[in-house]
Amino acid sequence: MPDFIKVGKFGRITLPKELRNRHGIREKTRIIIRERGDQIILIPVVSYDNPTDELYASVKFTSPINDPKAEARVFIRDRVSDC
Repeated sequence: MPDFIKVGKFGRITLPKELRNRHGIREKTRIIIRERGDQIILIPVVSYDNPTDELYASVKFTSPINDPKAEARVFIRDRVSDC
């Protein structure tokens, strides 16, 4: 992997193929961009064919809930904001 890449026209960059393959990045993959001090951090967003199956049993509750979709949205929002 090269030590650096060049920024092209319109601020575009091309990630090395080995890096894309290792992190499952392909065309139309969404990436979260974060700043930490003087660094720019790219975080690939994992997507699932059936996201509700991936969430099954991932949220633990001590009592029944009335709106499970709303609770799942809050859980996902909190989990993504921690990145």
